[in-house]
Parts: sequence; structure tokens; C-alpha cells
Amino acid sequence: MEPSRWERAKYGAAMGGAVGLCIGLVFGGLSAMRNGPGRNGYVNNLAQTMMSSTAMFAFFMAIGSVIRTEEALAIDYAELDQNKGRKNLWGSAMRFKTPPVVILQQHKQQQQEQKE
Repeated sequence: MEPSRWERAKYGAAMGGAVGLCIGLVFGGLSAMRNGPGRNGYVNNLAQTMMSSTAMFAFFMAIGSVIRTEEALAIDYAELDQNKGRKNLWGSAMRFKTPPVVILQQHKQQQQEQKE
């Protein structure tokens, strides 16, 4: 069973949070070394940079992971490939004549026709 949209958003937020923490540590540390501690001190300045980058990355990764992970049918592309078994001039496998998106659409149409 595929994860729900909410679970995907949680996974994306966790990944984005981890990336944001690391980037905030690196850039916050460099900024503190270059510009000094400021009025809040080194630790507070670094923590503020880390938290802001964590929140930003987590938010955008949560949205992006929901958008990018659509429900896709498990289709064997090699079975649908029109160039099955053919080689190109240099000996490697040939690419699809038809883009995989079009193949998916054709497959969905065939399934709908079979249902009717």
C-alpha cells in the first residue's frame, strides 16, 4: 500500500529538516565567524540561523514531496517498449520511441476500455 499524502508530507518535512539543519550549521557557523557573534552571542545566532533554514527547507520539501510522488502504476517499461531487444549503432539498448508518459496514458486508456 502506498503512503498517503500526509505521510509523504511528513517524510518530505523530515528530509528537509535534516538538510536545513546541516545547511544552517554550515552557513550560520561561517556567518558567525565572518561577522562576529552580534548582540545575541554565537550560540543564539547559530541556533536562529539553523532553525530558520530548517523551517524553510522542511516546508518546501513537504510540498515538493507531495507534488512529485504521484500515484503511478507499477508498469514494466521493458514490456511496453517498442524497441525491445534492438540495439543501436554503438551496441547499447535503444531508447523508447514513445516517451514513457505517453505509454502510461495509452496503458490507462487500454485498462479503461477493458473495464467497459
